[in-house]
Amino acid sequence: MKKTKPTRKRSFIYTVGLIIILIIIFGILYRNSYYGTLQVKSLDKNLIIFIDNQRKTISQDINPEFKLRNGEYTIVVSKERFWPWIKEVEIKREDNLTIQPFFIPQNTSGLLIGKEDSEYQYIMSLFQKDLISSQAMKKISDSNTKLKTSITAIDFYKNRQDVVIIASGDGVYALEINTENFQNFQPIYKGKNPVFVKKDNSSIYIFDSENLILVNY
Repeated sequence: MKKTKPTRKRSFIYTVGLIIILIIIFGILYRNSYYGTLQVKSLDKNLIIFIDNQRKTISQDINPEFKLRNGEYTIVVSKERFWPWIKEVEIKREDNLTIQPFFIPQNTSGLLIGKEDSEYQYIMSLFQKDLISSQAMKKISDSNTKLKTSITAIDFYKNRQDVVIIASGDGVYALEINTENFQNFQPIYKGKNPVFVKKDNSSIYIFDSENLILVNY
């Protein structure tokens, strides 16, 4: 009998310890079930991210992730010398939400192309084609009739299908589309009555008031 008492005591202690460990594990799992994951998808580095006005510390790695309780949040993503990108999001428990900001410099650089330039005539011939991409125009909501009728040129921004570049009125802008809430709208160029054609994924040719300009964004 004397030999069995310590064994029973140890068994009791082990059982209690196991129960405590299980309680802790289930508590963590239960608590984590109230969280979702927000990923900021971007090839850009040195991003500044605010979630509900609280700045988040991130590493130099791209595509940072954050664990957030279910609820609604205001996300601000910015880079130095670029326009900030703002989004209202809803985080649902155990869901993974990815957002993909875009960035336009606050001061875009441009180069005036004169008629004596060897490429001038070729570039001008590009403006003789249809400046309105039908695929890009289809992305603009039919309910936004006023915007659609004011567009004089439109194409996709870089290789993305959720952001377009438009010429409207006196400016050229990058516009976020296919979104249920706040649409980010960032200026690329301000002039008089510009139209544009894409050169590549980081620059466009703009023709405005007899001036031909290469604008990098």
